[in-house]
Amino acid sequence: MRAAPIALTDDARGAPAEAVRPRMGARALADLYTIVAVFFGAFFIVLTPPFGVGDETTHVERAYEVATGAFLGGEGLPKGLQQFLDDAFGRVKSGEPVGGADFERWAAIPLEASTIEPYPDPLRAIMRLQYPGNYVHLAPAMGVGLALGAPPLALLYLLRTIALIAGVFLVRQAIVIAPAAFRPAMAFIALLPTTLVFFSGVNNESVLIGLGFLWFAYVASLAARPDERLTPMEIAGLIALGFILGQFKSGYFLLPALALILPAGKFSSPAQRILLLILTIAPGACLSFLWMATAKTAMLGDAAYSTMPGNRVAPDEQIAFILADPLRYAMIVFRTFFLSPEGGEAARSLGGVAGWTNIGLSSPVYALLLVAGIALWASGEKPPAAMTAPFALLVQAGLFAGVTLLILTMMYVGWTGVGAGVIDGFQGRYWLPLLPLILALAPVRLSLLSGDGARLGLAFGAPFIGLVAMAAAVFRHYY
Repeated sequence: MRAAPIALTDDARGAPAEAVRPRMGARALADLYTIVAVFFGAFFIVLTPPFGVGDETTHVERAYEVATGAFLGGEGLPKGLQQFLDDAFGRVKSGEPVGGADFERWAAIPLEASTIEPYPDPLRAIMRLQYPGNYVHLAPAMGVGLALGAPPLALLYLLRTIALIAGVFLVRQAIVIAPAAFRPAMAFIALLPTTLVFFSGVNNESVLIGLGFLWFAYVASLAARPDERLTPMEIAGLIALGFILGQFKSGYFLLPALALILPAGKFSSPAQRILLLILTIAPGACLSFLWMATAKTAMLGDAAYSTMPGNRVAPDEQIAFILADPLRYAMIVFRTFFLSPEGGEAARSLGGVAGWTNIGLSSPVYALLLVAGIALWASGEKPPAAMTAPFALLVQAGLFAGVTLLILTMMYVGWTGVGAGVIDGFQGRYWLPLLPLILALAPVRLSLLSGDGARLGLAFGAPFIGLVAMAAAVFRHYY
């Protein structure tokens, strides 16, 4: 009997028939990833001061709203939680060193859940438009903490721990079921300093990245067996995962379309193929659109606001501009990546960035991560043939570009000032859930790194150096 689709462990699945040389098994590689990720993730949880991870304040606020049923935005936070946020985030923003006295003061702040402190700035609603489903892992933990009256500091560390566990578990499972050709590169991406910094903070990045990895691995594992018909369990897995990912975070609702690469031999008929693809792609996308429209109307309306000193953001005006002059908007996108510092900053922050103020790494460490990443991308076993067919390559490259453009557009509409010639706010971490899409696109396969030991050495060794360097940089910055 075939195993359930999310628990596939056959190391040979998806590998070419001639690839029979010994290699680390899927579970062994996944276990190694888990050990390294949990070790460094736990270290970052402890090392990074409260609200020292990007957008952590926003996600604490949103987790509280979802936990209390205020899906379209609440009035504020419990008094103690707001006091803790103001104090700790104020320390982070000040740039002053954090010391033991700060942690003692924060630990002494009670929750005071019965008293709601209004949000200091009503326009912080623009940062809390996230779909409630994004907090499926954080909201229950927040609810338990509120019910127990946990102090705000303890509540923050609980949420960080849940976020790390969720992300590592999803990536681990993705590595287990992925075809062997992709596993080392997936481990490398999931161990990048940026990845683990955000895995160990209060945010929805860990689940989003984990789901992106799991979805890619699941579709790839099915595509690796082109002549085997889909079982009812596999069909259910496609529909369920496609729906969850499609509406998990609005900018990524196109990702379920990866199911288009599944060969015709997987389906009993063309009609079944069309129906299954519709059921996999459409429901999540439709719900994502519905949420975006609802949140825009209920939480923002026709508001204009400022996201950075001196700018004026007006979503309605930005949307009208894009629709009226798409060619000019296309030039703004081009200028953002190729004629402004934004493109370089996005690439830098993909490899390693931490903290609320974008703590970076030294140039040699970035160079090491870049070289290791390219070497892993262009080496090793050939991907499953179904993933390197012209149409499949077009789908994977198109999804990477399409989701990137969609995220850029959302940043332009909701974050960039009216009339700006460059899109503000795009960060390299937005690519992390997408990077598996390009793993099958390498035009060559270098025989120099075909050995399992060399690829695993790069996959774990380069990120290890980067993580040690990032831990040192975070310590120097905050302490």
